[in-house]
Amino acid sequence: MNKLKLYFNELKKKYDCNITFCVDKISDKQLEKVPFIMHDFYRMISKAELPFGTIFPLDIALEESEKKPFMHNWFVFGQDNYFSFWLCSYIPDSEGLSFTAWDHESGSEIGEASDEDILSFLKYEEEEYEENDI
Repeated sequence: MNKLKLYFNELKKKYDCNITFCVDKISDKQLEKVPFIMHDFYRMISKAELPFGTIFPLDIALEESEKKPFMHNWFVFGQDNYFSFWLCSYIPDSEGLSFTAWDHESGSEIGEASDEDILSFLKYEEEEYEENDI
Protein backbone atom coordinates (compact mmCIF):
# COMPACT_ATOMS: atom_id res chain seq x y z
CA MET A 1 0.00 0.00 0.00
CA ASN A 2 1.46 3.37 -0.92
CA LYS A 3 2.12 6.24 1.49
CA LEU A 4 -0.83 8.30 0.26
CA LYS A 5 -3.35 5.51 0.76
CA LEU A 6 -1.90 4.82 4.22
CA TYR A 7 -2.23 8.50 5.09
CA PHE A 8 -5.88 8.63 4.01
CA ASN A 9 -6.65 5.46 5.96
CA GLU A 10 -5.03 7.08 9.03
CA LEU A 11 -7.13 10.23 8.51
CA LYS A 12 -10.26 8.12 8.28
CA LYS A 13 -9.49 6.40 11.59
CA LYS A 14 -8.28 9.53 13.38
CA TYR A 15 -11.08 11.92 12.41
CA ASP A 16 -13.84 9.56 11.21
CA CYS A 17 -13.98 11.65 8.03
CA ASN A 18 -15.64 10.88 4.72
CA ILE A 19 -13.08 9.70 2.17
CA THR A 20 -14.20 8.02 -1.03
CA PHE A 21 -11.64 5.79 -2.70
CA CYS A 22 -12.06 5.27 -6.44
CA VAL A 23 -14.03 2.22 -7.42
CA ASP A 24 -14.14 2.93 -11.14
CA LYS A 25 -10.96 3.34 -13.10
CA ILE A 26 -10.30 6.90 -14.25
CA SER A 27 -9.37 7.07 -17.91
CA ASP A 28 -6.31 8.80 -19.31
CA LYS A 29 -8.69 11.04 -21.27
CA GLN A 30 -10.25 12.26 -18.01
CA LEU A 31 -6.81 13.03 -16.63
CA GLU A 32 -5.59 15.05 -19.63
CA LYS A 33 -6.49 18.34 -17.93
CA VAL A 34 -5.03 17.35 -14.55
CA PRO A 35 -1.39 18.05 -13.64
CA PHE A 36 0.63 14.87 -14.11
CA ILE A 37 1.71 14.89 -10.45
CA MET A 38 -1.95 14.39 -9.44
CA HIS A 39 -2.79 11.49 -11.78
CA ASP A 40 -2.07 8.74 -9.24
CA PHE A 41 -3.96 10.68 -6.58
CA TYR A 42 -7.15 10.89 -8.65
CA ARG A 43 -6.82 7.24 -9.62
CA MET A 44 -7.02 6.44 -5.90
CA ILE A 45 -9.19 9.12 -4.26
CA SER A 46 -12.52 10.23 -5.64
CA LYS A 47 -13.25 12.89 -3.02
CA ALA A 48 -12.62 13.61 0.65
CA GLU A 49 -14.25 15.67 3.36
CA LEU A 50 -11.53 16.22 5.93
CA PRO A 51 -11.75 18.21 9.16
CA PHE A 52 -9.30 20.71 7.68
CA GLY A 53 -10.74 20.94 4.16
CA THR A 54 -12.36 19.29 1.17
CA ILE A 55 -10.83 17.55 -1.81
CA PHE A 56 -13.06 18.03 -4.82
CA PRO A 57 -14.27 15.20 -7.02
CA LEU A 58 -12.51 15.31 -10.39
CA ASP A 59 -15.45 16.85 -12.27
CA ILE A 60 -15.73 19.76 -9.81
CA ALA A 61 -11.94 20.26 -9.73
CA LEU A 62 -11.88 20.49 -13.52
CA GLU A 63 -14.78 22.95 -13.53
CA GLU A 64 -13.17 25.19 -10.88
CA SER A 65 -9.83 25.08 -12.67
CA GLU A 66 -11.39 26.58 -15.81
CA LYS A 67 -12.27 29.79 -13.94
CA LYS A 68 -10.15 32.92 -13.61
CA PRO A 69 -7.55 33.33 -12.11
CA PHE A 70 -6.72 29.61 -12.21
CA MET A 71 -7.09 28.55 -15.84
CA HIS A 72 -3.92 27.54 -17.65
CA ASN A 73 -1.68 27.82 -14.56
CA TRP A 74 -3.34 26.21 -11.56
CA PHE A 75 -5.46 23.13 -10.95
CA VAL A 76 -7.91 23.64 -8.07
CA PHE A 77 -8.26 20.34 -6.23
CA GLY A 78 -9.85 21.49 -2.99
CA GLN A 79 -10.24 24.13 -0.31
CA ASP A 80 -9.79 24.55 3.39
CA ASN A 81 -12.66 25.38 5.72
CA TYR A 82 -11.96 29.10 5.59
CA PHE A 83 -10.96 31.14 2.54
CA SER A 84 -8.20 29.25 0.77
CA PHE A 85 -8.24 27.12 -2.34
CA TRP A 86 -5.82 24.22 -2.63
CA LEU A 87 -3.85 24.46 -5.85
CA CYS A 88 -1.43 22.42 -7.93
CA SER A 89 0.59 24.00 -10.72
CA TYR A 90 0.60 22.30 -14.08
CA ILE A 91 4.38 22.61 -14.23
CA PRO A 92 6.58 22.35 -11.09
CA ASP A 93 8.77 25.37 -10.37
CA SER A 94 12.57 25.31 -10.55
CA GLU A 95 12.73 23.71 -7.08
CA GLY A 96 10.23 20.98 -8.04
CA LEU A 97 7.40 22.52 -6.00
CA SER A 98 3.81 22.28 -7.26
CA PHE A 99 1.33 22.70 -4.36
CA THR A 100 0.10 25.75 -2.48
CA ALA A 101 -2.93 27.28 -0.81
CA TRP A 102 -4.34 30.65 -1.85
CA ASP A 103 -6.63 32.88 0.20
CA HIS A 104 -8.96 34.24 -2.46
CA GLU A 105 -10.36 36.89 -0.12
CA SER A 106 -6.95 38.39 0.67
CA GLY A 107 -6.81 40.41 -2.53
CA SER A 108 -3.31 39.13 -3.20
CA GLU A 109 -2.09 37.27 -6.27
CA ILE A 110 -1.58 33.53 -6.12
CA GLY A 111 1.86 33.00 -4.62
CA GLU A 112 4.54 30.47 -5.32
CA ALA A 113 4.17 26.77 -4.68
CA SER A 114 5.29 25.59 -1.24
CA ASP A 115 5.20 21.78 -1.40
CA GLU A 116 6.61 19.15 -3.72
CA ASP A 117 3.79 16.62 -3.39
CA ILE A 118 0.22 16.36 -2.21
CA LEU A 119 1.12 14.26 0.82
CA SER A 120 3.45 16.90 2.30
CA PHE A 121 0.89 19.60 1.44
CA LEU A 122 -1.97 17.80 3.20
CA LYS A 123 0.18 16.96 6.23
CA TYR A 124 1.01 20.66 6.56
CA GLU A 125 -2.68 21.58 6.32
CA GLU A 126 -3.51 18.96 8.96
CA GLU A 127 -0.79 20.31 11.29
CA GLU A 128 -2.15 23.84 10.87
CA TYR A 129 -5.63 22.57 11.70
CA GLU A 130 -4.45 20.76 14.81
CA GLU A 131 -2.44 23.76 16.05
CA ASN A 132 -5.21 26.29 15.48
CA ASP A 133 -8.58 24.56 15.61
CA ILE A 134 -8.49 21.73 18.10
